Amino acid sequence: MPAKARTTGRATAATAQGREDILNAHAISTLGAGVVSAMSAVGAAVIKKHKPALGKSPDWFWHMFAKCEAKAARVAEQAARDPQAWGDATFIEVYAAQLPKLMSAALESHDKALKAK
Repeated sequence: MPAKARTTGRATAATAQGREDILNAHAISTLGAGVVSAMSAVGAAVIKKHKPALGKSPDWFWHMFAKCEAKAARVAEQAARDPQAWGDATFIEVYAAQLPKLMSAALESHDKALKAK
């Protein structure tokens, strides 16, 4: 029985690392406190802006928010690695620009899909 539990644990960890809708724990640990604080502020603003959508379908909203958040962080990380970038400042700037766009696009797609039914 313990061998099965270990295998399941490894499979779960591998699945979590491959998922695109969650932020990588290692990546989060490398961010500065200011970056994490800025990400939280941007996330809170996006949630506040789309509060009606959150009320309509909370499970879907949180799932999409997590996916958009992870994608925005990946795009921001790539931008911050550019030799001409300013590191954390570039990360925050790109993240703050991407998250609202991604979430708005996801909500528009979701609304169109619901209207098409």
